[in-house]
Amino acid sequence: MTEICLAAALLAGGSIVAMQGVRYFRASEATPTVVAQPPAAPLGARAELSSLPDMRVALETTGTFLGMSDELLLERVRTQPIAKFKLNHGGSSLSFRVDFADGSRAAWKPMQTNMQSVPRKEVAAYRLNRLLGLHAVPPAAPRAVTREELLEHLHPESLAALPRIKAETVFGPDGRTIGTASYWIPIIKDSGFDTAEGRRQTQAWLTQGQPIPAEQVSMAAQVSTLIVFDFLTANPDRYSGGNMKMSPDGKQLFFMDNTMSFYVDGDGYERNREVLFKTQKFSRSLYEALDKVTVANMQRALAEELGTPYEILTPAEIAAVVSRRGVVQRYIASLITQHGERNVLVFP
Repeated sequence: MTEICLAAALLAGGSIVAMQGVRYFRASEATPTVVAQPPAAPLGARAELSSLPDMRVALETTGTFLGMSDELLLERVRTQPIAKFKLNHGGSSLSFRVDFADGSRAAWKPMQTNMQSVPRKEVAAYRLNRLLGLHAVPPAAPRAVTREELLEHLHPESLAALPRIKAETVFGPDGRTIGTASYWIPIIKDSGFDTAEGRRQTQAWLTQGQPIPAEQVSMAAQVSTLIVFDFLTANPDRYSGGNMKMSPDGKQLFFMDNTMSFYVDGDGYERNREVLFKTQKFSRSLYEALDKVTVANMQRALAEELGTPYEILTPAEIAAVVSRRGVVQRYIASLITQHGERNVLVFP
């Protein structure tokens, strides 16, 4: 109940009384006070979270991705010397492929003028994915780059875009832009599930009474989980085209491109609600893992990223995730009442 009360207070429209109540609540729990910043203000400094309650729930904040250790991949994207930045084509935001000195690669997005692309939210999506016990979001970490480093290591093929890069990249007073670097998946392909035909097909798989072909059960489970994940993160961009990628063998769906997400809407983005409420089959393990999505656990999961100079999510953004989690739980519970647990929680 404590996280629901806290979420409600933080989502109460920013009233002074609500915020004072949140401060009092946190003080009574002997935890540091974190106050949400106005939208136009810079993000607050990181808080010390070691004394937060709710330690009874074990957190799975790291693991493996494509058979490789998360910590290995994160260390590379955080620290490897950069050899080249190559601007990715397509999409309205700035996004680069980074080639590192050891031959590995990362996808990197800088802080930029396009407010629909907020790099810190990719880190938040990765950490939430791990909290839920998933292995679908490529490991992501903050990576600061200086103006000189970006311009001096720009790939020759990207020089034509130099005016745009200079105009849209946001550098701080110290000449750095704090972006996010994610593990670069070597080969991906479009799943086609974001097309009209793909959506019709997956909706049929996830509708009560409709069969799922045996060879598609695993993929149907992944699509169902992605729908829940996008609702939790309030990502309205999944079906805009080209944002549902999979492995070349068609066996794994990747939950990529999450920088347009984590809006402060406790009831969920309208598009996400529409997709969620048409879905009637879910993963049992994911349904059970939703209990881990509390304010305290979210703060702990995000705090696993050490050395970040800002909050990866604001208190209000975290509270909205917890509120949306409640929406998902109530919806699935209602389906179980109507159709039976065995028919709703059909995936492991």
